[in-house]
Amino acid sequence: MERFGDGLIFAVAVAAIMWWLWRRFRHWLHEPPSARLRKLARDNAPEADDETAGLLREHGFEVLSGKHRIPLGVSVDDGAFEATRLYFDYVAALDERYYLVKLARPRQPLDWTASGLRERLLVYALLFPECEGVIVADMRDRTLRTVRFKIGEGEE
Repeated sequence: MERFGDGLIFAVAVAAIMWWLWRRFRHWLHEPPSARLRKLARDNAPEADDETAGLLREHGFEVLSGKHRIPLGVSVDDGAFEATRLYFDYVAALDERYYLVKLARPRQPLDWTASGLRERLLVYALLFPECEGVIVADMRDRTLRTVRFKIGEGEE
């Protein structure tokens, strides 16, 4: 025969699990939109002698983290998922606004037209909609250019 204590322990365990799930749900519900990006920004700080981080600091940015790799899976026609990655170089902040930073690479020059920027950088804006924009850092010219996307508001 079942003892009273077993049922009581079971009821307390179920209540504790339900309370924990409710708190996680409420935390998720009230989490600010930039929380995912803030967690990512705490991952790894750039090295102290990093030249690109120094350029960003010269322009007033706070460099929060560097060298990020976002794992992705790609499947075609219900086939097996193949692993790939999406890279960006830094997360920076200016006036409590977050920016993703990509380095301009001589071997992969950016096409500075609207369609060229869309093809290369829109994925970052869609992946992190809480970002103010994507900064392209050109270390050869020591320049920073900010690219922003406005969805549904452009002219055709």
